[in-house]
Amino acid sequence: MHIAQQQQRDASPTQPRASARLLLDLARTHEATEPDRARTLVQQARALARVDGDHRCEAEALYRLASLAHYDGQPGDAFALAVEARDFAMAHDAPVVMAWSLNLIGLVHTNSGNHSEALACCLQALDCYRGTDHRVDEGNILNTIATIHHELGDTDRAIMNYEAAMTANAQLNRPDFDAITLANVASLRAERGEYDVAIEIGERALELCRLHAPGFLPEVLASLAGSYSGRGDVTNAHVLLDAALAMLDASSVSFDDAVRAGVELAYGRVDLAAGDHANAIVHVDRALGLAEVIGAKPVALAAHGVLAECHKAIGDFERAVVHLERKFEVNQQMFNEGTDIRIKTLQIAHEAEESRQQAEILRLRTSELEGLVEGRTTELEQFQLEALERLAILGEFRDTDTGEHTARVGDMCAEIAHLLGQDPEWTERLRLAARLHDIGKVAIPDSILLKPGPLTPAEFEVMKTHTTVGARILSGSNSPLVRLAEEVALNHHERWDGTGYPNAIGGTDVPLSGRICAVADVFDALTSERVYKKAWTVPDAVRYIARAAGTQFDPQVVAAFVRIAEERFEVRA
Repeated sequence: MHIAQQQQRDASPTQPRASARLLLDLARTHEATEPDRARTLVQQARALARVDGDHRCEAEALYRLASLAHYDGQPGDAFALAVEARDFAMAHDAPVVMAWSLNLIGLVHTNSGNHSEALACCLQALDCYRGTDHRVDEGNILNTIATIHHELGDTDRAIMNYEAAMTANAQLNRPDFDAITLANVASLRAERGEYDVAIEIGERALELCRLHAPGFLPEVLASLAGSYSGRGDVTNAHVLLDAALAMLDASSVSFDDAVRAGVELAYGRVDLAAGDHANAIVHVDRALGLAEVIGAKPVALAAHGVLAECHKAIGDFERAVVHLERKFEVNQQMFNEGTDIRIKTLQIAHEAEESRQQAEILRLRTSELEGLVEGRTTELEQFQLEALERLAILGEFRDTDTGEHTARVGDMCAEIAHLLGQDPEWTERLRLAARLHDIGKVAIPDSILLKPGPLTPAEFEVMKTHTTVGARILSGSNSPLVRLAEEVALNHHERWDGTGYPNAIGGTDVPLSGRICAVADVFDALTSERVYKKAWTVPDAVRYIARAAGTQFDPQVVAAFVRIAEERFEVRA
């Protein structure tokens, strides 16, 4: 449950600013009931602000368009507009709008399962916001940060940030904000099995909601019902859920279908816990139907899971399997959407770097330094590599304690290529290209990449996509360096015996760059600590690679690697 961002309402000293301001404020009154009308008003405000040179209102208009897209279920559009709003706000000294935009980018990442990126964006939003004299939204941002920690399972940090949000809200005398934060804390406590504490906090949240935030009452009632159910008090849980449904049915109150779907799902869970499987199926079927209509995939995912449990409990195993299959399909759709957001992040950053390169070329030409352009080609290619390498290290920081794995793999690849007698120019290009071998990991959800235990077969299938996603990120470049990086990213998990992935090719059908990187990557991975394993000793890792010559690895590449190990580490295979 997230509090909607509160917008600036400062009056402007001139009529043109006031006109754009008026349109933006009017748009906010239509957001919940008439989003299309609100969007039209924001677009008009943006056009007027641009004509009048009102950069602050233009930045806010971009943010409002992003926010409308987000709540309309269009994460791709929301992300692109929020990035545009962030960059425009940064360029025109509008730090409050920049903070709002960063927070929204974080929300989009959160909903796509990209929690590391979400947390980084929201922490940056908080730092940016605290540098202004605006104080209305600090609690909102802290609440979002707490929610991310909550979803990551770090409940201690979540509670700490929820408490910080309450402290920030206290300075504003906003009990409506407190109601939402308390409801989130109650939900967290219930998840930890602390039902008595959850009920106490949830009742406080409910009281505040009744007085100050009636728009959130159905959700708070449903959450509190879950706490009572967890304590075994089904009667009180039903009373609360019936009250929530009655409120949703009241003609004088307007709630969207997502809220109703959540309440119906909560009702089904309570009935499932009470053993009333028939009634649970009725409620969860309603939740699923609404979720499918409005595209609420997290609700649909949960609904399929509950329905599978219900049908299994009554012995209808065929329908239970159907719902488990649908749950997997929805989960895959959510993963694909998360991947698209990650790739869009990379594309936007890469396009910005390419624009910088073009500006550099233009500067050289307009400064009558055309004769230096040829000599600067390598430097410009380095700019492009640096942009991509930063993105690759983002993924690496999530998987390891540092981003040095990428550089070590590149250096080892170059040493192996040199011993194999490869052209020095190609060898140096491989050193740089191999640093991008795992760039596709930015598309892997934290729940899989950072999992401390072994992956399930389904999770491993997702993990394997980092090769094809990496190649997709790097595709389409005219740079020989980036084209080589694309080749490495795609092929560094292929095996000499043809049993690797993603294309199960073998022998010399695997490009030499991929065969070399396969050895360098495995060696560095074995000798590095990960969340799921301890580091191997260097001798053990060298012996493993030597024994895998002719099956997993190219024998000639292994021979070169063993020579390096003998010279550098004084290890005998």
